[in-house]
Amino acid sequence: MVELEEQNYNENQKKFKEIKQKLEDEINKNIEIIHVGSTSIPSIKYGKNIIDILIGAKDKKEFAEIAKILESINYIPSDKSKTEEYQFFSSTKEETKSGDIHIHLVLKDTNKYKEFILLKQYLLENKKEAIAYSNFKQKLIAEKINDRKEYKRLKSEYVDKIIEKINKANFLS
Repeated sequence: MVELEEQNYNENQKKFKEIKQKLEDEINKNIEIIHVGSTSIPSIKYGKNIIDILIGAKDKKEFAEIAKILESINYIPSDKSKTEEYQFFSSTKEETKSGDIHIHLVLKDTNKYKEFILLKQYLLENKKEAIAYSNFKQKLIAEKINDRKEYKRLKSEYVDKIIEKINKANFLS
């Protein structure tokens, strides 16, 4: 079941900074650790209240090293989403809930990495779009889309349309 709640941007920023410091201490490399997702956008009021973190690896070797470190500090990898350029990690095996941490380990020189950055930048700069995205998620719940897979599929389609819009507008430059 998917549940949305009102998010507290300032609290989520504080949590992110604490998590980021722990990750920096463990990984002990000069890498980018970026707060992404709904909790990183002040104008998105509703979401699952999960801290999404993007970690950029410079190459496949560093990617593998970081993945190993994340597992050693109890982040759980998902084999379903794993590719040569992307690996998803979660702070829990159970169904995702408020306060959980999701880590997206991505090779930096890939479209996937750029899309995470562009989406965040776009939503920060376009408050109306951020609010529309928040409202879309609420609408899914109101329409009784409680199956997690279906919710994720519909939300991903929505995000893909935003990314397509960004690319068409040459927001990439």
